[in-house]
Amino acid sequence: LFVGIVGILVKKAMDWYISNVHSTDLQRYPIFAFVLCLFMAFCAEHFFGVADITGAFAAGLIISTTSKAKYIEVKFAPLSYLLLTPIFFASIGLSVELPKMTSTIIIFSILLVVVAVLSKLLGCGLGAKLCGLKGHQCEQIGVGMVCRGEVALIVANKGTTLGLMPEIFFGPVIIMVVATTILTPILLKFAYRETGAYEELQESPLVDRYEEVEQLD
Repeated sequence: LFVGIVGILVKKAMDWYISNVHSTDLQRYPIFAFVLCLFMAFCAEHFFGVADITGAFAAGLIISTTSKAKYIEVKFAPLSYLLLTPIFFASIGLSVELPKMTSTIIIFSILLVVVAVLSKLLGCGLGAKLCGLKGHQCEQIGVGMVCRGEVALIVANKGTTLGLMPEIFFGPVIIMVVATTILTPILLKFAYRETGAYEELQESPLVDRYEEVEQLD
């Protein structure tokens, strides 16, 4: 309900501003989006007791409904890749103390990786099958979803902070994240091994989107 109300207010406010205030300073839109992201992340954690990434995700959904969504995405990408993402991974790495790699931890880490891969393959592949996709397409979707990244680290870090997950399990979670990140492109190579499989891929609109932003500037 809160996200819906904020989304409606932000959408109407931005539409009014764009149509009534003919400003050439377009940099204020990415700044506003960043402020909204921080505000929603704070509200999610402070008032609703959920992970701050939930609020940030909701802010992204709200911004995506506005007419400046593409411009904000392109302008915000350098800040994300050059500053925010490295700081996040560095902070996670500095706060992690890997447990002593006993045989039990190693076996648990291997099983965790296996479960992480199979759960994505079967879960997402079955979902794709129920949607009427072909067998090799289900395989490609399942493999493409294997990779786990910052979301898994955020959830694990949140669970450790709240005392819901023992710190000894944080090391295997990181191993799982790294392993699935490395395995995914390798598995995708095999998933697209069929002749003509790449013909089903759609052309990326990235170049056109950059051209649209250049025209806006």
